[in-house]
Amino acid sequence: MSADADLAPEPGLAALVDWYLSVGVDIAVDETPHDRFAESAAPPARAAAPAPAAAASPRAAAPTRETRPVRSAPIFPEEASRAAREAAAAASTINELQARLEAFDGCALKATAGHFLFSAGTPGAPLMVLDFAPGEEEERGGEAFVGPEARLLDNMLRAIRRDRSSAYLAYATPWRPPGARELNAVEVAALLPFLRRHVELAAPRALLILGDFAARAALGAPDVARYRGACFDYDCGGGTLLALLAPSLASLLRTPALKRRAWRDLRVLAAALG
Repeated sequence: MSADADLAPEPGLAALVDWYLSVGVDIAVDETPHDRFAESAAPPARAAAPAPAAAASPRAAAPTRETRPVRSAPIFPEEASRAAREAAAAASTINELQARLEAFDGCALKATAGHFLFSAGTPGAPLMVLDFAPGEEEERGGEAFVGPEARLLDNMLRAIRRDRSSAYLAYATPWRPPGARELNAVEVAALLPFLRRHVELAAPRALLILGDFAARAALGAPDVARYRGACFDYDCGGGTLLALLAPSLASLLRTPALKRRAWRDLRVLAAALG
């Protein structure tokens, strides 16, 4: 028998490898299988106590966000979406909804954001404004609606004779995404139940949505172009209310020419509110 014949695989083994490849198994990670369901259900292992330091530091280092323990999101997006629906539906007040969302571990943004920023203004006001996410200044300082975009929003409200005493300001995501990127489909599915319940509990007469990112998060739909330029009915789960999609605050700061469209949208909204 030749050396090549000695190295040839057995026919049965080759067929088994071909079958593995056909069903998507293309890498071996260990010699024995692992039950990931059992691993995820098991209680977390207790960390070993740290060894005592050789000498006491004269000044203890302040904890940073990088050293704070964070809880990971559920393995399966379906679990996160179901948990979000249950948690949002169980909230009977805005404060309770805020607490439930802050404790929610089904959105991976919680692990990367520096702050949880929920809302500003007056809950129950006739106008609710939905921005996409906290800005850079809000992320640094830990206070909602204080940056340059928020100052522009205050000017817009004053233009229609309103301020934060007669408007309620909220974010589509209370955790700023890295680089202010748009939410992905998994994040939208996890946050949408809270967002709709937020609008339902705030019970405004009108909803002003700022920008396509916020609109896609609030509507759960990738195509929002048809909502621009006219009022539409927004379904918050417990009913519908008047909504209007205006340019984002960031785009208004970058492109002042868009302010003409925003002013037209504000006048339409002001007329609807009376």
